[in-house]
Parts: sequence; C-alpha cells; structure tokens
Amino acid sequence: MTRPHPWRDLRALAHVTLHLTADLGPGVWGATDGARRIWLDKGLTQRERRSTLAHELEHLRRGHTGCQDPATERAVEAAAARYLLPEIREIADALVWAGCHLDTAADELWVDEQLLRARLEHLHPAERAILVERLGRVEVWA
Repeated sequence: MTRPHPWRDLRALAHVTLHLTADLGPGVWGATDGARRIWLDKGLTQRERRSTLAHELEHLRRGHTGCQDPATERAVEAAAARYLLPEIREIADALVWAGCHLDTAADELWVDEQLLRARLEHLHPAERAILVERLGRVEVWA
C-alpha cells in the first residue's frame, strides 16, 4: 500500500496556497480559510507538519472557516488520523517495536503523537481486536 501523502494532496489543489508563519498564536500549529489558504507554524518538525497539513486539508475538504468547536476539531483530527494511519497492523507493529511508547511509535509512523492518540481513540472494534491480539492490550495511550 502507498503511504498517504498530504503534500501530494496539497499539490493537487492548485488553487490552495500554503504559508509558513510564526504568527499563528500560542499552541496553534495550523489554520485554513476553508477555501484558498493553509497556514502552518514554521517551527514544526516534519512529522508535525505532515500531521497538521492532513488536519488542515480535512478542514478545507469540509469547508470550515475560522475556529471550530472542540467536537468538530476532534472529528477532524480523527479523520486526519484515519487518513494518515489507515493500516492497523502497521500501527500495531510500530507500537510493539516502540515498546508502546507513543512518541517513539509516532515517529516510526511519521506522524505526531497527538495524531497517533486520535487514531487509537477512534478504533473500530475489529481494529481494537487486532491490537489486543498483537499487544495483549489496547490502553497503550493511557
């Protein structure tokens, strides 16, 4: 399977411009106007940029403008997580390799820890069963 590639997705949207900036405010990693612009904090690591870009592309797909309520942000993060981490066996392998340390597993999966947590918090029962079988437990993020 080809690894999801938000940068390629962005390139396919010729009408969307990406801006790297330091002016997003404390704790804000990305933003979009919902139509033509995405802003990313220029201080992010590559895996943080990749995760944040996937998140902002999801906002763009949904036509969101401005700040969203916490429930919407969680839904967008869950969708971005499922997009970047579609294969539960790959996640399981990374968690086993990392000794269930989320940041190490996230690094192996080329995402940030927050996105990995979002993916683990929204498992389908069949995916949960795969993790339980592989890890002997699922609550690795607690």
